[in-house]
Amino acid sequence: MESVPAFLDALARRLVPACDPAVVQAVFARASAGYAGPRGRDGHRVTAITPSGVPFEASVTGGAGRSSAVLRYVTEAATALPFFRPRLAAQRAAVDDLAAWLPGQARSAAPGLRAFVDALFPDPALVPARTRFATAFGIVHRPEVPDAVAGLKVYGNLAVDRAALARLAARWPPFAALADPVDGLTFVVPHFATVEVDVSGRLAHKVYFRTRRANGAAIALLARRVGADVGELAGELDRAGVGSTVWRGRIYVCCGAAPSAEPEISVHLPARALGLPADGMASLARRLATAHGGRGAPAALAALEAAAERSGGATAWATTVVGVGLLAGGGIGKVNVYVAPVALASPAADSGGEQSQAFSNSAWTGSRVTA
Repeated sequence: MESVPAFLDALARRLVPACDPAVVQAVFARASAGYAGPRGRDGHRVTAITPSGVPFEASVTGGAGRSSAVLRYVTEAATALPFFRPRLAAQRAAVDDLAAWLPGQARSAAPGLRAFVDALFPDPALVPARTRFATAFGIVHRPEVPDAVAGLKVYGNLAVDRAALARLAARWPPFAALADPVDGLTFVVPHFATVEVDVSGRLAHKVYFRTRRANGAAIALLARRVGADVGELAGELDRAGVGSTVWRGRIYVCCGAAPSAEPEISVHLPARALGLPADGMASLARRLATAHGGRGAPAALAALEAAAERSGGATAWATTVVGVGLLAGGGIGKVNVYVAPVALASPAADSGGEQSQAFSNSAWTGSRVTA
């Protein structure tokens, strides 16, 4: 974690040079406050964000009509607290503090973020005390707002309570619409949900589903329910030598919608599901981003690589996940590439429980390979 500030500084200079570096560092410090190491006294990871237990994952995104000049990352606060209730309380306080970094017109939407957390966990005492994952934060910096946060996303765990998604859907209609495409499909289960407020104060919603016992035909069926097609992605994976077995692994399908927009679908492929080592994962990410990420993708990937090299020290960085957005009507609309710090020493065995697999679920690797 000690290498992350240098990584962020280098990445921000390449992607959002107009942004105030002091603001970037201050926001990260608050969003990640309370970290004391990647493993707790029980030997288990303190966060579900990455396999290494370091609560940080950066990403770049590209595609038609999308700008790659954006700094994005996910982190988690209060990871040193081993019990759910005090960790959630600290994270609720962090939501309020982070919302204060939003520009004026966006702060009016901040109560919706807190209400989202309250709806997820109406009675924290009922959640098993050793549950690691409550919430995490997605931070966005854009050059248009150099001294503020351009986007704040709250991730919430759906896996601890089967009724959580229904509560969200009852209160916010977009969540009901996002759950519709998977209605009746037994090979996907709700995993986590997000609410994001943008620079204008608009809210966007997403639901991530984890697959189980899926195959290529099952994923194709899910894509067709929102008018998309998985064929081009399957072809890219075949050409990369990955093959159709990836669909049998644990992958993540995201249904998301901006305000007043139809649901969109994206497929998130962790390294473990792909069966790729670090260099193979980086190669696949580069291939997809170059082919489908738009003109800014090569520069964004180069920025990730340069930031990883600069931060160095006792931390390596690896490509953990590739996310691919599927266009309505067919084709690939965007590509997200995620990188995370990886400890150079082999981590202790994890519990293997559902809560510790909530985010990337990607394979640990000690290679210094970036996207």
